[in-house]
Amino acid sequence: MRAERFFHPLRFLRGYRTLIYRGDRREELLGLCISEDITLISTDLAEEGLYICCSFFSSFRLIKKARAHSLELEVISSRGLPSLLLRYRKRYGAALGLLLSALLIFFSGSIVWDVRVDGESRLSEREVIASLEECGLSVGTRRRSIDIDALENRVLIYSDEISWISVNIIGTVAEVEIREVQFPEESEGERYAASNIVAARPGKIVSFENISGNISATIGELVSEGQLLIGGVYGDDENSFRYKRAEGKVLAEVERELEIEIPRTEQKKIYSERSLYEKYLIFFKKRIKFFSNYRNLPTTCDKIDIEELWSAPNHKELPFGMATVRYAEYSYESVTYSDEELLSLGYSRLDALLLAELGEAELLSKQIETELLEDSLVIRCRIRCIENIASEQEIKIDGLP
Repeated sequence: MRAERFFHPLRFLRGYRTLIYRGDRREELLGLCISEDITLISTDLAEEGLYICCSFFSSFRLIKKARAHSLELEVISSRGLPSLLLRYRKRYGAALGLLLSALLIFFSGSIVWDVRVDGESRLSEREVIASLEECGLSVGTRRRSIDIDALENRVLIYSDEISWISVNIIGTVAEVEIREVQFPEESEGERYAASNIVAARPGKIVSFENISGNISATIGELVSEGQLLIGGVYGDDENSFRYKRAEGKVLAEVERELEIEIPRTEQKKIYSERSLYEKYLIFFKKRIKFFSNYRNLPTTCDKIDIEELWSAPNHKELPFGMATVRYAEYSYESVTYSDEELLSLGYSRLDALLLAELGEAELLSKQIETELLEDSLVIRCRIRCIENIASEQEIKIDGLP
């Protein structure tokens, strides 16, 4: 599972800390911040105290000034580049890597930072960008290494969906314009040379919609499963017939019965309180691992991938940031439900089943019967709804494909 959120790169480079003051002299503390010209990023008043967020270096001056006035501040969290450098100050390789990353951010005008696509309609932008990546153009590609003519030819050969393409490198942005291949219109009727429409299930016909063919039933008629509703056979005379594909919707009032059974004792996934995770530096599409708090992964765990991507001042997503991969360890345990829990679970699963079964059908009524047994719960539901019961049935004709 993957989640994405954005933060300001300048704030990350400067660093910031969250402090809490648990006393009752909050106005005096805020007045001290104003008098000492300490800029606060944010403040939040909660039951446990006053939370203050300020830049990394301003926090040290604020703590010192507050202590001089007998105001005790507690550091809750510390984020940003200065905190990382302080934490790993003895690991020179990590500090050097962060420094090189910062230099690359500011001196990376020689690479493509963004790919913009125009002209797509049937294809999605993601599909076009994937084709470009296969042919040698993606975010992070060096501008000097891009042969525009060769790239355009490779894309036309690689993709059967693109008939024309133009690529222009403007600064660090690749402007791509395409024209898609125009395929002849394909109608659904080409699936079968000839067909009938029959009833998928018993019901009482309510209406016909978008009909093409010979209607063989009437509104209000009770039809059985498999009964002919719309015919695709036309008789010009006793010895001459024409065939076509019957089409249309047949809405009917139908009754259906659904049943679910839930055992009283089930195997349920139970998560451990232990938190295992690893940290990565994202640089374009590469991840560089720099921290992990475990040696061996448990045999059963769920993986949660969280990316924190940097954003430009215009909120445009940048191709680098931080990533955290968490592993939630779990085991299976037998859980025995009480009567109330079993009924609540049963109704919840019934709602999910109705949503899946009905689709676009219109629910008219439902009757629910529950049977609470010693080792299980059985729920039977009879529903009455209006749905499309039209089912296409091919007509086999000698001499036709």
